[in-house]
Amino acid sequence: MFVKNKSSLLQLSRNISEERLITSLIDIIEYILEQAQPKNLLSSFIKISDDKLVIKDRSFDFDSYENFYLISFGKASQTMSYWFLERFPRNFSRIIIVSPDDKIPELNSSTNLDFHKTGHPKPNQESLNAAKNVISLLEKNTSKDLCIFLISGGGSSLLEYPDFGLSLDEYSRLMEIMLSCGSSISELNTIRKHFSKIKGGKLATLSKASILTLAISDVIGNDLSTIASGPTVPDKTTWNDCGEIMTKYSLVTSLPDSIKTILENGIEGFLDDTPSDENNFTHVKNYIVGDNLALLELLSIKLKLDATSEIIDHRIQGEAKDIGEKLASIASTLLSNLKHEKRKTVHYLLFGGETTVKLSSLRGRGGRNQELALSFALSSKHNESIYFVSLGTDGIDGNSEAAGAIVGPFTISNSELKLEAKKSLAENDTNSFFSKNGGEILTGHTGTNLMDIGVICIVVGKD
Repeated sequence: MFVKNKSSLLQLSRNISEERLITSLIDIIEYILEQAQPKNLLSSFIKISDDKLVIKDRSFDFDSYENFYLISFGKASQTMSYWFLERFPRNFSRIIIVSPDDKIPELNSSTNLDFHKTGHPKPNQESLNAAKNVISLLEKNTSKDLCIFLISGGGSSLLEYPDFGLSLDEYSRLMEIMLSCGSSISELNTIRKHFSKIKGGKLATLSKASILTLAISDVIGNDLSTIASGPTVPDKTTWNDCGEIMTKYSLVTSLPDSIKTILENGIEGFLDDTPSDENNFTHVKNYIVGDNLALLELLSIKLKLDATSEIIDHRIQGEAKDIGEKLASIASTLLSNLKHEKRKTVHYLLFGGETTVKLSSLRGRGGRNQELALSFALSSKHNESIYFVSLGTDGIDGNSEAAGAIVGPFTISNSELKLEAKKSLAENDTNSFFSKNGGEILTGHTGTNLMDIGVICIVVGKD
């Protein structure tokens, strides 16, 4: 079971019918997180035998290599690594795993393992220590080695090494500025790639080994150059792109002088852009082994056994508050169109993606999924028939301990709660609202990351 507070969520219900519905929503969350586990994603994508590894039409014959290395970083690094270590028939000369969590017991028996618990969403000193370890390994690799990268969301900060002599404090300040301005993940990672020594394809160019990258996508469009800031992928972004992003969000004046100087030097052509020539990556093969849309499709198939289900968007992005309002309008329109139905029916609208949050000066506790859910609840005109779930598949929403939230008729049932909800939303303090009034989804780290999943549930008619 992933949901740790099922009993408190069920206490939101006001009658037996509602209790059954909330139970169904919790079951949906459990199904989503189980299907998103790396063991399921990898098993359906990779075949490993005694003498080779096969991915689609590509075969890696083990006898062609003298040494094998495993480098895994991201929120799913441990679960991905465990799956591999259970099945890989050869000994790894060295294993490096970088994770936001403590080492799981399943990895305790692994030999030649360097484990790093590092920082997210901002790197810490251990993030730099891990990067030094990886850099040292790659620089010693030869063309007779096979280096397997297992990459998942969160890798951008978990494994990091600032370039141009920047200190960790200076780089962290840059990340604080970017994380609070409402920029997209693609824009954020464009900045990361240019101020990092290892992102934007730079890591792959350090090694002569054959590199096989298996990535779980946590970005809209499955752009490999954006997942974990694309350490093994050619990068087409430029210093000019960085300048445009800073101008777009009016950030230039707030940058530390050291960052501003580097940015100016890059734009003026005194610094190289990230490596973009694919001829420098002929030793690298990159694959995506799981994504948000595939997860939505699995869920939709399951729900259609007992209800109607439709994926309305798998590329949701934008300010969470605005998206909440738009989704509430979609739900209200559908409910109006279904009002003629007399027999009880359940209709599901599914969506995925990743919204953003522009922080106010009053920064509370919460995250994009909880902002999305509370905005939806405040905007829903026919809330007696509409229920809503939004959660991050990694289990951690923003700076809270929740994965997301469930809202419904019970969320804003009087004018006092409405005022409290509006205040919480304005102050980016949505987790305080949900932890007090109910609705937060608690899972802890789930060992995976396929962006966010949302479910709108509309109930019409009577039993």
